[in-house]
Amino acid sequence: MASSPVGLIAQSDWRSKLAPLLPQSGQLAQVMETRPKFSMTEVRRRVMDVGGDQQVLQQMLSSAERGVAPQYDKRVKISEADFQRYLVIQQELQPNGKIVRLSVTRSSTQLTFGDAGGTALLRGIILDLVNGDMRFPEGFSAKPEALVITAAQAQAADDPLGPRSGYVWKVRGSNPTTQTALNGHFALLALSDGSVLISYNRNGILRGAVGTGNLILSFSRDGAAITSRER
Repeated sequence: MASSPVGLIAQSDWRSKLAPLLPQSGQLAQVMETRPKFSMTEVRRRVMDVGGDQQVLQQMLSSAERGVAPQYDKRVKISEADFQRYLVIQQELQPNGKIVRLSVTRSSTQLTFGDAGGTALLRGIILDLVNGDMRFPEGFSAKPEALVITAAQAQAADDPLGPRSGYVWKVRGSNPTTQTALNGHFALLALSDGSVLISYNRNGILRGAVGTGNLILSFSRDGAAITSRER
């Protein structure tokens, strides 16, 4: 991944690049989840070469298309080891069917996330719109890093998200006195289909209680009705 610190970007440039990524209060967003994607291209070619059972192969292909792991069957006439070697498994981001309403409070200097239902993990996170720092409810903060993945880089890595750009915040901190710790990754990214991705995953301790969380949301950059990435 190609990334550069936001400190290398002029403040005016930083603010102009950030503005299109910020959600509006009340905006609808899709809840996304990672699902396995199975590519059977090489398996199919090998089975065809050795004259394996076509009906069994078709059942495997159908399973793969549904996102279900295809099961090995010796009737395809390739070894199980070869089957596992040629089966390509990727993680693909897809809507899970849930829609949430984003809650944000914005002033001239900061944006604060709330929770209108379904986004509790974001509640209390504050983004400083002047310097880009992000502050988390646990009491820790992180500076942004600019992230750019070009179309060529995404294609070379067979990256299902494709080209994207935006900012990430990697927060790490601990306070033994309050029994609080946080290791998290927050991202605001513009995707090639015109949507914006908000993702936040965290592992933390708050007043001695251990907790983890992961939330991925997709919303339209122009505030229009949700259509992108919906299948």
